[in-house]
Amino acid sequence: MSIGHNGVGRHLRHLQNYYPLVNRHLSFPIPLPLEILIKSAYTNSTMGRQIRPDWEGALHHVMARGIDGRAVFNSSRDRSDLYQRLSQLVTDTGIRVYAWVIMPNHVHLLVRTGSKPISTFMHRLLTGYAVCYNRREDRKGHVFQGRFKSILVQEEEYFLQLVKYIHLNPLKAGIVDDYESLLHYNWSGHASLLGVKNTPWQDVDFVLSKFDIQDSKPMMKYLKFIKEDMSDKETQKLIWGNYALGRAGITVVSYDEAADKWNRCCKILGSREFALDVMKRLKGPGSWPCRERQNIHDAIEIVLDWATEKWGITLNSIRGNHRNPELTNARAAIAWICWKQLGLSKTECAKLLHTSRSGASKAIARGALLANDSTFFNELNLLSAASGVRPR
Repeated sequence: MSIGHNGVGRHLRHLQNYYPLVNRHLSFPIPLPLEILIKSAYTNSTMGRQIRPDWEGALHHVMARGIDGRAVFNSSRDRSDLYQRLSQLVTDTGIRVYAWVIMPNHVHLLVRTGSKPISTFMHRLLTGYAVCYNRREDRKGHVFQGRFKSILVQEEEYFLQLVKYIHLNPLKAGIVDDYESLLHYNWSGHASLLGVKNTPWQDVDFVLSKFDIQDSKPMMKYLKFIKEDMSDKETQKLIWGNYALGRAGITVVSYDEAADKWNRCCKILGSREFALDVMKRLKGPGSWPCRERQNIHDAIEIVLDWATEKWGITLNSIRGNHRNPELTNARAAIAWICWKQLGLSKTECAKLLHTSRSGASKAIARGALLANDSTFFNELNLLSAASGVRPR
């Protein structure tokens, strides 16, 4: 039994976001009429969340802003809370922090990914802070304006420029009056680079090594560098990046556009050659999958709809305790696709199917056998390819 064009047609609104990656996952070509339908739907699709390519050693400029511009780091207690969380998470995730500043309504970080993805680091940082902030303020609801923003950075060209931009934020915003006052602003990495205070989790030595040339005092060279003027054009580039990777390939970022510049694209700060290298890396080994939660949810819906239609069963029966060959095969196929292709953990698969983790493991193993059966091969691969996530 195979899925006909009519059966797949009603799922095109879900598949449209995944078209560029579908054929790469399949061991068979998509029939031309279906390919045209998917491509057409993809071309007219709406944008989703920002893509976050990442790998160990990647350099990022990361930003998070209070919802509606709210001053969510307004008090010393607020800023100290975030500072302590940064300290703990740097140890837990192996991330390296080179520059940082906590402003009343936003935060900037220049970081290098460690043993855990940058998204894990930031999720733990912002979620933990938001919970405690709401408790302190006796409020409910979102604390931050959407998800955090991040730009993938070409180190050779822009590392020092970002160190300067981030640490000058309090001065440019008028929070401090001059460079002497900036030295005593407690909530940035500037003072640590000049030896005035100690921030154990900031990699001061690496930053100063960039200035340690010809026996010159690196701290003095850093201070001289940070006082050099930076044009508005340079600043815009550091905030928005200069290239974007998305469904249109590599495009130049326009700073004049009013539309949301972050939707469904990866921001790059670097040369076009660097952007090309990032694109190549995304298609090969070594980078972590770019999981977009809404896309994962949509893909799960596709799989569940397909399973209920194929085996003539209900969603409640899939998640129930009934046992018969149809339900067993349906659960196995769902578990295998969600684990193998969508990247769900076995615990997440267990929650989806309302079973134990052991039961999910057994279902995944049976699903792997189904995937090797020619009867199901095409269907399982097409459904799993819908996610656009590389297999394990």
